[in-house]
Amino acid sequence: MKPSYHILTMLAALTAGIPLVAQTTDTPASNDASKDTAVQLPTFTINSEKDTSFVGKSSLSSTRIAVDIADLPQSVKVLNNSFIKAVNPFMLSDILNYTGGAQSGALNWTPGRLAIRGYTGDGDYNDGFAPPAASAVDSAIYERFEIIKGPSSIFLAADGSPGGVVNKITKSPLSVQQTVLSAQVGLYDANRAGIDSTGPVTKDGKLLYRVIAAMQYSDGFYDSTYMHRFTLLPSLSYQFSPDTKVEFKTMLVETTWPSYNGLPMDPRTMQAWNVPYERSSSEDSPYNWRHDAVNRVWANFTSRLNDYVVLRIAAMNAYDRADRLESIANTWNEGARTWIVNPATYTGGPYARTTTADDATTRYRDLQTDLNFNFKTGSVNHSLLVGSEVRDQPSGQINYAGTSSPWDPFNKTAPTVTVNYAAKSAWTQTTSTLARAYVLETAKFFNDRLLLSYGVTRTRATASTTNVLTSVITTPEYVVFKNLKQYGAVYKIYDGLNAFYGYNENYALNGVGLVNGVSGPLPPKQGKQTEVGLKSTFLNKKLTANVSYFDIKQENNTVPSSPQDPLNPNVLVPGVISRGFDGDLSYQATRNLYLIGSFALYKARSVLGPQSKTFVQPYTKSIITNNIPVNNIAQNTWSLFGLYRFTEGTFKGLNVGVGANSLSRRAITDGANQVWFGYVPGRVLVNSNITYRLNKHLSYGLNLDNVLNQKYIYSVRSQNVIVPGQSFNAKLSVDYTF
Repeated sequence: MKPSYHILTMLAALTAGIPLVAQTTDTPASNDASKDTAVQLPTFTINSEKDTSFVGKSSLSSTRIAVDIADLPQSVKVLNNSFIKAVNPFMLSDILNYTGGAQSGALNWTPGRLAIRGYTGDGDYNDGFAPPAASAVDSAIYERFEIIKGPSSIFLAADGSPGGVVNKITKSPLSVQQTVLSAQVGLYDANRAGIDSTGPVTKDGKLLYRVIAAMQYSDGFYDSTYMHRFTLLPSLSYQFSPDTKVEFKTMLVETTWPSYNGLPMDPRTMQAWNVPYERSSSEDSPYNWRHDAVNRVWANFTSRLNDYVVLRIAAMNAYDRADRLESIANTWNEGARTWIVNPATYTGGPYARTTTADDATTRYRDLQTDLNFNFKTGSVNHSLLVGSEVRDQPSGQINYAGTSSPWDPFNKTAPTVTVNYAAKSAWTQTTSTLARAYVLETAKFFNDRLLLSYGVTRTRATASTTNVLTSVITTPEYVVFKNLKQYGAVYKIYDGLNAFYGYNENYALNGVGLVNGVSGPLPPKQGKQTEVGLKSTFLNKKLTANVSYFDIKQENNTVPSSPQDPLNPNVLVPGVISRGFDGDLSYQATRNLYLIGSFALYKARSVLGPQSKTFVQPYTKSIITNNIPVNNIAQNTWSLFGLYRFTEGTFKGLNVGVGANSLSRRAITDGANQVWFGYVPGRVLVNSNITYRLNKHLSYGLNLDNVLNQKYIYSVRSQNVIVPGQSFNAKLSVDYTF
């Protein structure tokens, strides 16, 4: 199948006989029009670095073109570079604590593991691409985060969580010559240095460059934790004409970091072990370690073909390697569903650990094509997006057998970890492809007061797995065709207040398993969201707020087979349902005071399958057939961040920010939300950010994390991985600009 051929054929049919009238929209064009009569079309790029506010007003990630967030029939939040700088997170997922319905995910050291509206996702979405998640990347390379709440068949079809995804937009070359040198020191997770240089290469200003490099070499809060990381993002852009531009970017990341897996559950208390929060069940290198290498190259070409059509062609080629050696202390055996450490007889002392030693590699090749048409039929304005994507993602993993000495929660002992790297215990290769085509039509009626949209996506996905050691195809290639849709309506009640309704879908492959006792490909996971809400902009656009009610269901989830079956490793269970309210607010109260806030109030529950109905839950000591809370999800949250800028007087140049975010109690379950072990308590964290610009060249920053030095639980991956929160931390930074 050649998607581009079918798209052109479809476009010819769609536009035949339709009188096209030039339309002027409020969305910014990619550049000034070369002719006064040229139409200003929506673009495929946004540059928010010129916007000093924390929250952006336009997004690319829901419809792939730059659209005012107020005109979208879905909740989308954009956090700009200025907010990323203010929060200065070690883990990028931490800024989600200031987004309604979102929070950091189930681990504190990955680019994914993001929790949105009751669903945990694990994806590293960059500039509209979905390469494999790898090492945590330095925040210095990002311009803004675009957070889509709920599934999206247009942005991503066979990827991501139905709760939503975060599309991280990397920085692009700028037309003004500027170089920023930065350095940071702190108590932990802090020591780093960086450079960000950009400007024109040629005198005519058509060729621009940007090079961002950051080196971090710091120790962590937990025992035997550290971050040794180098991040490089060079980029070039060339402006052929006011209407045509091409951009090239390369990302190189080399990271060595610890094998940190939190603390397992104490079966006697249903909580993490009562040991110092900095304790770890893993050791320092060379006993335990992780290494990641990320190599990505991508390009983006945009052009206005005429007064009515804008073209985007983008491609990425990526190669990631992730190798590790981990010793993991488990107190619960999920396959057998029994305690490894018997709560009735355990009184202390060491117990056995498992050993994971593997080397995984993934290649990713992606080609995307989009055409956006703006035209008018009578009094109705139209925006028609037509696009396609072809993706190939082969991967492989080699496993080695190893042993680790037992772990004692209460006493540190000399470790022994051995791995037989001379022999491979397993070696698998997986193929995965995706081809899709999509159409999204938005029509504006009654002088653009009513916006109606409808989109459809047709996808074809394949997957297969081969055991390289035995040359046996363990999962023969299977093909899944899927049709997805999304539709919605936005009504402008009056200037500054919009009501919206939206329906969205997505899906993801599930692998193989048993369906009605027959082995074969499992039906894919399917996410569906219905959402209704209000979006408002008041006080001369100084106050923006939105609130929405959402209803999300994910069907065809999987759990490991019990007893474990290598030929059929997964079993279907009905899924997860999440319903409730969330919202976001930003307010420039005065010239000097800026506020950003959020809230969420909802319920996320797992709908259980037959496998769990005969199992006595450890927490309740009874058989539960429904409504187990979803792992690590705080169902009541709020946040508030305030920044005060001194613009005159003695303290001119001083900015003081204080933020607080709250998570209610979170459930501890196994990874499939089938076994419920209890809760970790809620927490409220207070952080502060102080910056001072001495002059146009020199500025200082001070971040104070966990100001009240509160003891809390950061996240829960499963009953075997509970991550305590870090203590008070101070990070001092300095930037020199020239």
